[in-house]
Amino acid sequence: MKFAILIMAAGLSQRFRKLNGGHKLRALLQDKPVLQHTLERAIATEMDVYVVSRPEDRDIHLLASQAQLITVASNGLGHSIAAGVAATSDYDGWLIVLGDMPLLTTSSYLAVARALQTSPLVRSEVQGMPGHPVGFQKPFYAELIQLEGDNGARALLSRHPVTPVKLSDLGCLKDVDTPAMLSLLAQQ
Repeated sequence: MKFAILIMAAGLSQRFRKLNGGHKLRALLQDKPVLQHTLERAIATEMDVYVVSRPEDRDIHLLASQAQLITVASNGLGHSIAAGVAATSDYDGWLIVLGDMPLLTTSSYLAVARALQTSPLVRSEVQGMPGHPVGFQKPFYAELIQLEGDNGARALLSRHPVTPVKLSDLGCLKDVDTPAMLSLLAQQ
């Protein structure tokens, strides 16, 4: 089975911008933009990596030059996931991750991909808490491309049995929504 990693990077970064003035995916963590950390770890899996971004976010496009770019005038995470899946319909499944998860390890991506080989819907779980990546096999294609709004795939996850992939990687749970969160991640 062939899977694609879809990195969601089409958000407006409103909370971060309000407090910092900049986009969280361009914010520096250990001298590199947050999105670059996420990309490097995803690319190290040797799976095909796509970044879903807004058409006007040229700085994000430049950061995403190591991956393939999908642009969408997104109205929320669900819409971004739908666009990413629709643009990559030839894959057997998808690993969905947020662009602002710079500590998520390559081994966690690979563990979710291994579980996705035999289970149609998988999700990383750390210390009993659900995280990312979330993996969907091809049978979910029709439902995924219908997603919209800002809830991502939550409704889909609540309607179907999900196989947890138990991991110890706290990077599966930690994202960068505010400058304070970025400072906390920098200390790890």
